[in-house]
Amino acid sequence: MMLRLLLLVALIGVTVGVSDWLRGLQEELQSVPAVATPRAPDFAFTDVLLTMMGVDGAPKYRIKAPRMVHFPLNDSSALTSPDVWFFRDDGPPVELRAERARVTAMGERIWLPGAVDIERPPHDTRARLTVKTRDVTVFPDPQLARTRAPVKATSDAQRLEGVGMRLDLAAGTLALRSRVRGRYVP
Repeated sequence: MMLRLLLLVALIGVTVGVSDWLRGLQEELQSVPAVATPRAPDFAFTDVLLTMMGVDGAPKYRIKAPRMVHFPLNDSSALTSPDVWFFRDDGPPVELRAERARVTAMGERIWLPGAVDIERPPHDTRARLTVKTRDVTVFPDPQLARTRAPVKATSDAQRLEGVGMRLDLAAGTLALRSRVRGRYVP
């Protein structure tokens, strides 16, 4: 009988102890500040001007946007109405204007969803090149831009249309992928 009473008291003591420990744990968890949801931004900037430099100290490309928001989950940034300039060794920079942009961590890829306007200013014997397309992916390190969307390119009296493109931003050259149609008016 005494053994049963001791076991009952011990069981009650363990139950009270575990309950007290759980209550303390619950209070501790409630006192920890809430963590932002993974998709929520952790900070935002306005009137952004970012310049990426090469190992030689020369600017590789520059991004200007009225607003930039950073997402900690994948370390990416979203930009509103960005202008992106890629600097070239042999001429003025190539400019890309878009509705919005998403830049991956470390700037390895820039995704420009929606309408994109690209302009290579005239230089030496080369005429101005204007490209209108959408959904462009830019790879800053090899300085390449590409899309699978329809493309319209204009340079002086030349007009080209096609589907898909590969634009070498360093050289300023454009290659259309398929369904290419051209028009030349001397």
